[in-house]
Amino acid sequence: MDFYINKGATLPILKLELIKDGRYTYKEFHDMLQNSDIYFCMTDVVTGVKKIGKKPAECILKSEYNGCGDDEYYIGYQFTSKDTNKPGRYVGKFIIEFLGGTVHPEGTLIVPIREELFINVLDGSIKK
Repeated sequence: MDFYINKGATLPILKLELIKDGRYTYKEFHDMLQNSDIYFCMTDVVTGVKKIGKKPAECILKSEYNGCGDDEYYIGYQFTSKDTNKPGRYVGKFIIEFLGGTVHPEGTLIVPIREELFINVLDGSIKK
């Protein structure tokens, strides 16, 4: 999956949709997300150097899903101009650290799971 953003830009916000995997209902997963820390990391594909080490990300509520009662969520990251100051191709990942509790165990989930997330910082410039 590819995401494109211009050099020096802060928008658009990078959003990944959380999908139903059959293990938990959205309510259970939402409860787990409320008791978790979410981070974003980004590494240069060519050099292997981390551009973003581990910066806080967020959980974003999506509008209702086809009129049913379950809510859908995105996890997202708002880039800074420093994050996008060097054009190139990067691989990104979100790290969800579940803090545990009485019902759900502690643990870490790295997403996306099925395919890599490539962030392409384009050499276009933003006029200020």
